[in-house]
Amino acid sequence: MSTGAYSEIPGVYSEAPRPLAAARRALRSYRYCIFASMMLALVLSFAAMVSILISTGLDATQLDPPLEPPANHSLLTLMALPWPRRDEHWYTRRWQRSRTMTPDDPNKKQYADDPLIPDDPDGEEWTIPDHSTFPGHDNWNWNRRPTKLPNWSSEDVRMSLAHGSTKEQEKALVEEDLAKRNLSLVPGSPAYKHQHSFKKTDPLATKMARLGYLMEQATSNFKDRMNLTREAAALDTQWVGDMSSTPYCEKDLERPLPAPCTPSKYRSVDGTCNNLKNPTWGASFTPFRRALPPEYGDGVSSFRMASDGRELPSARLISTTVHINKLAESQSYTVLATTWGQFVDHDITLTALSKGSGGQSIPCCSEQVLQLPSLLHPECAPISIPADDLFFSAFSQTCMEFTRSAPAPKCHFGPREQLNQQTAFLDGSVIYGANDQQLGALRTFQDGLLRSQVTLDGRELLPPSKEPQDGCNTQDQYSYDRFCFTSGDARVNEQILLTTLHTVWARHHNTLAIELKDLNPDWDDERLFQESRRIVVAQLQHITYNEYVPSLLGPNFMKYLELSPQSEGTQVTDYDELVHPGIANEFAAAAFRFGHSQIQGLVQNIDGAGKNIQFLQLNTLLFQPFALYDEGSMANLVRGETSQSAAAVDTFFSTQVSGKLFRGTDHFGLDLVSLNIQRGRDHGVGGYNRWRMYCGLQPASNFSDLAPDMDSGALQSIAAVYSHVDDIDFFTGGLAERPIKDGLVGPTFACIIADQFLRLKKGDRYWYETTTQPQAFTKEQLAEIHKVSLARILCDNIPELGSIQRWPLRQYATGNPRLPCSSSSIPRVNLDSWEEDDIL
Repeated sequence: MSTGAYSEIPGVYSEAPRPLAAARRALRSYRYCIFASMMLALVLSFAAMVSILISTGLDATQLDPPLEPPANHSLLTLMALPWPRRDEHWYTRRWQRSRTMTPDDPNKKQYADDPLIPDDPDGEEWTIPDHSTFPGHDNWNWNRRPTKLPNWSSEDVRMSLAHGSTKEQEKALVEEDLAKRNLSLVPGSPAYKHQHSFKKTDPLATKMARLGYLMEQATSNFKDRMNLTREAAALDTQWVGDMSSTPYCEKDLERPLPAPCTPSKYRSVDGTCNNLKNPTWGASFTPFRRALPPEYGDGVSSFRMASDGRELPSARLISTTVHINKLAESQSYTVLATTWGQFVDHDITLTALSKGSGGQSIPCCSEQVLQLPSLLHPECAPISIPADDLFFSAFSQTCMEFTRSAPAPKCHFGPREQLNQQTAFLDGSVIYGANDQQLGALRTFQDGLLRSQVTLDGRELLPPSKEPQDGCNTQDQYSYDRFCFTSGDARVNEQILLTTLHTVWARHHNTLAIELKDLNPDWDDERLFQESRRIVVAQLQHITYNEYVPSLLGPNFMKYLELSPQSEGTQVTDYDELVHPGIANEFAAAAFRFGHSQIQGLVQNIDGAGKNIQFLQLNTLLFQPFALYDEGSMANLVRGETSQSAAAVDTFFSTQVSGKLFRGTDHFGLDLVSLNIQRGRDHGVGGYNRWRMYCGLQPASNFSDLAPDMDSGALQSIAAVYSHVDDIDFFTGGLAERPIKDGLVGPTFACIIADQFLRLKKGDRYWYETTTQPQAFTKEQLAEIHKVSLARILCDNIPELGSIQRWPLRQYATGNPRLPCSSSSIPRVNLDSWEEDDIL
C-alpha cells in the first residue's frame, strides 16, 4: 500500500501518515540494546528499594493512605450532591404559598393549590440538606427564611414607583441629547462591531428594558426609603407584592403573553408552551434564571465591591496579570470542539444590551462624553485601562467601551435581572430564529425548505444579508455581489468557522425536506418543514449530548447524572415539569465562557490534497465570511479545524482576543477577557468563593486554601491582583481550577454546566428521546436518530470534504481514525421509517 493511501479493513484501521513512524523504526533497530538497558535499570532499582526497606524497618501497614488526586476528589464531591441544584424558582416555590412566611403580607399574591408543591416550607421535602457548604450564619443563598421587612404602606410603594418613572425619563433625555449631538460608536470600530453586529439587540428587548430600568430604580428608592439592608433588598423586596395593576407597569413594555397552550407535536419557535403549566419557562425574551442570588454592591444593581469596601480591581488589570498570552494546546480536542461550543451557546443564549434612542449604540469612552459628564449614559460601565498597560498604552487608550446588559422587565420589586433573547432549549433557534418573524424571513414556504443562495458551481449557501451598514458587509465585497449571511442567529458572521456550521445545518434541513418530500409526496409545505425541523433538533441534541457534553464533564459524571443518550431507539420518561429549563445567568455570563480560553490565535486551512497548509490570524477572519463563496473553501476550513488542536482550558488567552478582538484594520481592538469579567459584575455574578460553597467545595479562607484545586502559577497571579480570596471573579477563578477527572473544566464550572444541561434535558417536554405523545418519535425513527454523528452531518453536507475522523471534536489518533466519508463506520440515517404508511 502506498504511504499516501488509506485502506479500511473491517475491525482494523490503517492510518496514513502514521504518527512517530521514524521513532518506531529506530526502536525496532535497537530493541535488543534497549531491552538489556531496561532490565539492568530494573534490577538496580529493585535492589535499592529492598535496601531502603531493610534499613528503615518500615512496616507497610504504617504508611499513610495515598492522597486522593484532586481531579478525583473534586469529581467525587460533585457526585455526592443532589441534582438539579436548588435555584431561585425552588426558593420561590417554597415560600410563595406559605402561611407561616415572614412577613405574612395579606396583600401577597395568592396562588392556586398545587398538590405537587408541599404547603409546609419547613417540612422534610424542603429541608433535606443540599450539601452546599455555606456557613450557618450565611443567608445569601436559597437555604434561608425570608426576613421581615419594616412596615410599609401603599404610599411608600407608589412613591418608589414614581421615583423609578422619573429616573427612566431622565435616562431618555440623555439618550435624546446624545442623538441630537449625533454621538454614537463609530461605525466599523471594534466597539461598534461588538455592540452593533455581534451583540445585536432586538427592538422588543429595548422596549422591555424601559420597564426593567424603572423597576430597578424603584427598588433602589424603596430600599433607601425603608432603610433596608443589602440582603433584604436583594432577596426580600419581591414579597412586597405584584404591581402589574399599577399605571407604572405598562402592558406594552412586558413580554407579549402566549396564546393558550394546547399539546402539539411540534415545538413553538419562541419556546412558549413547552411547560404547559408555566408557558414562558425557557421562552425567548424572558429573564435569565438565577442559580444563586445576585451579588450587587447595593443589593439592587451596582457592581459588586471588594471585601474591604473598595472597588474591585480593573477587569483589564486582571486580564493582563492573570490571563496572559502563554497558550498551551489541548492534548485531546480540536478547534471544531471550540466552534461547536460556540454554536451551542448561540442556540441557548443571547443577552440583550442597553441601547440608546432609536436603538443606537451608547458611547461611554468618547472624548465628548468624557469631557461633559451630563452625556454619560447611566448604563455605561466603561473598563478602566491602567496607564502602564503594555498593549493599550502605546495607543493612548485609558478607557474600553462597555455598556451594561439591558434590564429585564418585571412588575415587582427586586434586583436587576438580564434578558435572554434566545429560547433556553436546545431547539435549533440558532438555525431557525427565536420568533415567528425571524423564522418567516428564513423560509421559502415551498416544500418545507429554508431560503438559500446557490453559487454558479451549484453550492448552497446561506441567504445574503444586503444591509450595507450591518457592521459586516464591506464595499469591496458588496461591489462583487458577495454579502454577509443571514441565519437564525444574528451572530452568524462573527467568525468564518461558525458561519460554516450555520451553513452545514441549513443545508442539512433542506436535504431532509427533499428526502421527506420524496417519501411523502402528499405532505404540504408546513408538514415537510416541521418534520425536517423536528429531525434537525433531535440530531442537534443527540450530537451535543453524545459528543460534546461528555468532553466537558467526563463519562463518570455523565453516567451519574444520566445525561448520556440512549441507543437503538430506547426512550426515556424523565421529563419533570417542576424543573425550570431557563439558562442560568451565571452559566451565560461566566461558566460557559470557558470556551474563550480554547480559542487559537491562528486558524488552519488545509487544501484537499493536504499538501498546502495555511495559517491565518484570527482577527483577520472576524466578520469576514466571504471566503465561503470560493469553491472548496468550506472543506478546507473544516479539514483545518479538525486537524488543529484547540488551546487548553486554562487562564491563558491569545492576544488575538485579549487586545485585538474585532480590530479589523485598526491598530487595536477589544479585550474579550476584560469584557467577560466586567459582564459578570454587570450581571451580579457572585465571587468565585461563593460558587465553591454552592458546589459542595470547602470555602477558602485565604489564597493558600485554593492550592489543591488551582494551577499554582495561576493562583500566584490571582493573589497578586486580588486583595482577598472572596474578591476573585467567578470567570477568573473557574478557569484557574484543575479539570475534574476525564473532564475539560474544573469543579465549579462543571457544577454549573452539569446543572444547566441536566435542566435542558429533564425540563424539555420535547426532549428527542421522550415517550410522550404526540411529540415522541417512533422507536424505529429514534433508532435512526441514535445513529447520527457530527462526522456524518459534515460529510453529507460538504461533499468535497472527502474524509474526516470518526469523532471530529477529538484529535486524530489510533482510536479515532480519519475515515473516508463513504465508510460504513460512519453510519447513515435511513428515513424510510418516516414514510407515511410506516408511521400511521
